[in-house]
Amino acid sequence: MNFVERYEAAGIAPDSIPPANIVAIVQKANVVFTSNSNRTIDSATILQPQVKPINSAIFREIDCWRAFSTNIEISALSWGILCQILWRLKIPPIAESPNAVKQRAKQAAELLIQNHQPYGSIVLVAHGGINSFIAKELILLGWQGSRNINGQHWGCTKYSLPNSYFGNQRKVGQKEE
Repeated sequence: MNFVERYEAAGIAPDSIPPANIVAIVQKANVVFTSNSNRTIDSATILQPQVKPINSAIFREIDCWRAFSTNIEISALSWGILCQILWRLKIPPIAESPNAVKQRAKQAAELLIQNHQPYGSIVLVAHGGINSFIAKELILLGWQGSRNINGQHWGCTKYSLPNSYFGNQRKVGQKEE
């Protein structure tokens, strides 16, 4: 079993309790999205047990993990940071290109926007790497919020739309007059 498989199999630590303010935010949501990772699905269930999460691979973490042949023992967080640095520097092997991630993040942002209109408050429980790309796309598409996501365990970054957002949007492919 490789690192990512072991990480997924470990699940959520029983003593990992989300802060009350995060639970309150998520419990107000009408829809909860997650990646197809068991860890995000389990996290969403802990945060909002009354709503069955909608999971999609579009929200999965960036595939930047790599195997290292070393006897050095460092934390999972350190391995993750090292892998992301090598990925951002485009040092091979690269399983998923930065351009592919940007395209996937744009599709994810569009999916969130499509579901925001009919449902109102929505929550995405996903991963730090892809969340940062989705945040950039949401801001480019008119959402308001921080460009820097809260990457802490049980972290939360809120985004909102101006009240006029949907009234001023052109349909895809529609020409401006």
